[in-house]
Amino acid sequence: MALYEYLALSKSGKKIKKIIMATSFMEAKAILEMQKIAAYKISKISKKKLLLSKNEVLYFFQQLKNMLLAGLALHESLLILAEKEEKKKIKLLILDLSESIKLGFSLSDAMKKHPKTFDQISISMIETAEKTGALPECLNEIIKIITSSLNLKKRLVSAFTYPLVLLIFCMVVLNFLLFITIPSLSDLFEDRKLHPFTKMVFFISKFAINSKVFIFLSMLSIVVILLVMYFYNPFRKKIVSKFLSLPVLKPFLIKVALIRFSISFSNLLKGGQSYVNALSLSINVLKHQALEDEFLPIKDKLIEGEKLSTLLKNSENIPVMVSKMLAIAEETSEMPKMLQNIAKIYEDEVDKFLSKISSIVQPVLLVILGLIIGFVVLSILIPLTDVSSFIGE
Repeated sequence: MALYEYLALSKSGKKIKKIIMATSFMEAKAILEMQKIAAYKISKISKKKLLLSKNEVLYFFQQLKNMLLAGLALHESLLILAEKEEKKKIKLLILDLSESIKLGFSLSDAMKKHPKTFDQISISMIETAEKTGALPECLNEIIKIITSSLNLKKRLVSAFTYPLVLLIFCMVVLNFLLFITIPSLSDLFEDRKLHPFTKMVFFISKFAINSKVFIFLSMLSIVVILLVMYFYNPFRKKIVSKFLSLPVLKPFLIKVALIRFSISFSNLLKGGQSYVNALSLSINVLKHQALEDEFLPIKDKLIEGEKLSTLLKNSENIPVMVSKMLAIAEETSEMPKMLQNIAKIYEDEVDKFLSKISSIVQPVLLVILGLIIGFVVLSILIPLTDVSSFIGE
């Protein structure tokens, strides 16, 4: 079965745009003819259009959970959601899932057809929940994981957004001064003896104007080089490796990775996943090459009977606190709860770090901006005093 979008006109002349499911174009056309719908355009919808963002996936899971808690069957819930959904790509995805379930597939199998939308952790948790009949509870846990991930991302973005905006504003002001304000004053100081500050400012402005093509091409070249380095895997891995090893950022990025890992590992264990399988899936959310390299060999040793806390005890990157807390969890058999505690501890530390960075970076940028503007203004005001005296004479 495939999804087809058709355009038609209602009896009142209003344009209708809807979606139907059919095995072929001819079948879609026949269905519309049986329903007495005069469609003037029918087109097959590409599966590439079914990619959803994290926020959209969260919204879908929330709606589906509410439907299931209300006592509706899964297929019926999906059909109702598709009917009331206004966003086209969410509607298409729900219809695709409902069609797969109608053909006898499970929800987890239907989700596997959209790997770019649904991650392995969500699929594995739902697959386990389908066997135990606890799908609404599982969806609630997945919602918590996605919400936590989005909140963490939001905190990281918000912490660096203001400094970035301030830096861009600083560059805009500097360009305005160099290319517009200072050149407009050059005639005023022509053939006058100028202060060294003023000479420097006029020289920089003149150099920038004369070399603007070169400066633009240089900036463009840097951007192109950075893009090539980012999209070319060997270069990207080297850059990321260097970036992750920076003294200030290294502990911070490790904590961010451990937050994602701990939350995912905890919820997978609570969802009924085996210890080794839960660890394997949680490694995928680390997004930290050094930590991944340390965790990957651990899977085989866990199968042999060794404890996770022991294997992490002498790690170069994982803090000692983590291995000690995991050792306690292994003794008390409360691993999911302890992993949640680890995530909470590091979330607090990350928040403190971000607040500290913001409190340092923002004033520094404001001071730099003030110094640039102050220097330019001062360099203009100093010779203006002489011009005023000259006019007075």
